[in-house]
Amino acid sequence: MNANYFTASLTLFHEDGSLDFESQEKLFDNLIENGLDGILVEGSSEFFAMPMVQRREMAKFAIKKVDHRVKLIIGTSHMVADEIISFSNYCLDAGADAVMILPPYYFKFGAEALLQYYDRLASAIHGPIYIYNFPDNTGYTIPPATVLQLATMHPNIVGMKDTVLAMDHTRELIKVVKSQIPTFEIYSGFDDNFAHNLLSGGNGCIGALPNVVPEVCAAWTKAFRENDLVGIAKGQQCVDHLMDLYAMRSPFLPVIKEAAKLRGIAATSASTFPMPNATVEDDAKILKLLHRQGIC
Repeated sequence: MNANYFTASLTLFHEDGSLDFESQEKLFDNLIENGLDGILVEGSSEFFAMPMVQRREMAKFAIKKVDHRVKLIIGTSHMVADEIISFSNYCLDAGADAVMILPPYYFKFGAEALLQYYDRLASAIHGPIYIYNFPDNTGYTIPPATVLQLATMHPNIVGMKDTVLAMDHTRELIKVVKSQIPTFEIYSGFDDNFAHNLLSGGNGCIGALPNVVPEVCAAWTKAFRENDLVGIAKGQQCVDHLMDLYAMRSPFLPVIKEAAKLRGIAATSASTFPMPNATVEDDAKILKLLHRQGIC
């Protein structure tokens, strides 16, 4: 079975707020060497608290270091449409494979407004676009019928990351959109939905767990490709336990960063203000969880 596991990559910082390129390169190399299929940069990882000059700096670094070894998607979400268009074309011109864009947040927008929004963006961006649906953070969801309209209108809208806990919306996307446009890619945003996504006819997952356990996620993908039912079940059960990383605190991002630090991937777990830092208590929980799954 065809299966793809992309990583929603962390953005790593020094304590002073500057980008930690040394740790970032180590993270990229670790993901690629362990067999992940692609990397998403600046998806949900603190883009909202980064100035545009720093976001462009991060994108330029990622394009250079990933160097087409795997697929690279850059998150170009912003609240100003012209900034999205400019940043997206900058990334695509520099060598990114695609960009990913959230709908507007703060206010809730209906289907007609969303159609106009992505229509304008897709008309001005000269490369592949993934829509990013994350209702917990935007306050609303993008209807499957709207996604189908957009993908029909704009061939450069090539896929969607659907970050929802339950699979009902993702299943509907698969039924509505992929039945009409089979090449349209649909990924789940939470790692434990990887198997359900694939079995429903989707393309896989763009999750955060590979930042911490790339070997587990790559082995799970391999099991699907080889129709290894025992390996698929083993991967599901392991990831089901590792999903506790998401539940340790809200937002979950500091915990994922701290876990990457504890595994020796990142030098610090520093985040941008106002993101909270992980605690000593978090460390104990993270280590206990990893050790319980046989991960050192």
